[in-house]
Amino acid sequence: MARTQFDVCVIGAGLWGSAAARHLSRDTDLRVCLLGPEEPKKEDYLEAGVLGSHYDSGKIVREADRDPIWGTLAQRSLARYRQLEQSTGIQFYSEKGCLMVAPVGSDYTAGLKKNCTSQRLPFQMCGKQELKTFFPYLRHNPKKEYLFTPERSGYICPRSLVAAQKTAAHLHGCQIVNDIALEVMTAAPDELIRVTTKRSGHIFASRVLLCTGAFTNFHKILPEGMKLNILPLKETVIMEEVRGKELARLGRMPPMIFNSGALPDVEGCYILPPIEYPNGHHKPFMQPFKSLEEIREWFAAGGDERVGEYLSKLLHNFVDFEASSVESAGCVSTKTATGYPYCGMVSPNIGVLVGGNGQGAKSSDEIGRMGAKLIAKGKWDYNMPEAKFKPKFIPHRKSKL
Repeated sequence: MARTQFDVCVIGAGLWGSAAARHLSRDTDLRVCLLGPEEPKKEDYLEAGVLGSHYDSGKIVREADRDPIWGTLAQRSLARYRQLEQSTGIQFYSEKGCLMVAPVGSDYTAGLKKNCTSQRLPFQMCGKQELKTFFPYLRHNPKKEYLFTPERSGYICPRSLVAAQKTAAHLHGCQIVNDIALEVMTAAPDELIRVTTKRSGHIFASRVLLCTGAFTNFHKILPEGMKLNILPLKETVIMEEVRGKELARLGRMPPMIFNSGALPDVEGCYILPPIEYPNGHHKPFMQPFKSLEEIREWFAAGGDERVGEYLSKLLHNFVDFEASSVESAGCVSTKTATGYPYCGMVSPNIGVLVGGNGQGAKSSDEIGRMGAKLIAKGKWDYNMPEAKFKPKFIPHRKSKL
């Protein structure tokens, strides 16, 4: 690919980048390129240039949220899931409901109730008898309250959702380039940006949208001297295998969000029902990074053993079941200074769409649409306040003479 030219190059082919590419390709006449590597084998993690938290078969999704902005982004995303499945033939969404657990009288539950009501989302508060009737495998805790949303919630397979987004984007003319961006050479507003890739030569584009998550500050893709105020955080996942009768017994279990705070670096967790992973097994189910090497090592190592043990104990205190085997995995979330995604132009022809704050999967399609509208015009073009999503930067330190 000696010289390939596009109107927009979307860098980062994860949940947000693939969604942005689909909306750009479908809703505009722009020539669009989606640049990002395919998922590597686990033994190759340490050598990978970038990695992604969408390398997973289960992420919780729900419209119910105590924050009305996140709730609206999720609502708009979920409304398009079935149509996307139908148009691509790729199934990724399982509507199972969602059970949210928090201390009695908490602000968390109060916020959920308020926003469920405003979004006309049906919900039910479950006491001990309701839990026993509908979720007999759960252990009741009188110090907790249980809010259940029976619809417009469940879980997605991130791998399949990305595949569906990329398929739809390709059907609308987007060119998919399975490669890594090594460098983005910024240009004057009337000049093309040059994107240097690892294997495919140079890609030239009038505008570039960076959907590069935790890796944004670790590669030469932002304008010189610029760093986003983001914090890539370590997260640990445990996967406990279930078989036979246990699998059948837990088959209708909904995803659950459990607010605990019992461990300093574990504010809460979510639990997924049995999901089939690539190896054919069914498995239910915060410290910052300082370098690219640390992120690679984290993914390869499989998370924090101490946190994994705590999560396993918490899981079994909440759900009554027997596991056949237990594994752990490392995951990464990207925290912003505002608590919302950064979506904005950082130069006349480069935009960023970064920072899921642990909630990016459930709202990924709408966040991708937000980024697509931004980069298509080169300015804010979305019906929410721009200030909520404006990128924040780490001040540039000048050396003293």
